[in-house]
Amino acid sequence: MTKQDDLNFNEVCERLGKSRRTVSRYISNGLLNPDRIKTEKGNLEYRFSQSEVESLKKRGRGQGTGQNIKTDRNIDDTLSLLKDTVKLLQKQLKAKDNQINKMLERQREANILTGQLQNKVFLLEDKSKGKKGQDTPDKTGDKIRKLINRIFKREEKVI
Repeated sequence: MTKQDDLNFNEVCERLGKSRRTVSRYISNGLLNPDRIKTEKGNLEYRFSQSEVESLKKRGRGQGTGQNIKTDRNIDDTLSLLKDTVKLLQKQLKAKDNQINKMLERQREANILTGQLQNKVFLLEDKSKGKKGQDTPDKTGDKIRKLINRIFKREEKVI
């Protein structure tokens, strides 16, 4: 019924240098495919082909157990999730960079408009200096500065 070169469970554990539990995992993960044979007492016994055990021993150095294979899958899943997250964050970063650039451009425009407004105010101030019967130039300049500060919500500086 059994071949002479077939190995039993304990012999396989010795040959591979693995525990019974590890060899059982090899069987459940399909790394080993033993023949299941009933003994004379009616018990189920595993019989392993010697060539199959030797080939597993040779390639088994880099293979690992089923737990390691599952861990490798988990690492791959984690890496792909991290790559997707990095891509999403890069996309969001580009959008924020565009928003910042637009805001800087608006700030430049506001600065130019403020400068133009100040020039016009100073021109008005110069024209009002020549007219009599109105507020003195210092009072007019103060009123205009207060108006500009209110418009741009700046704190007044005492000069």
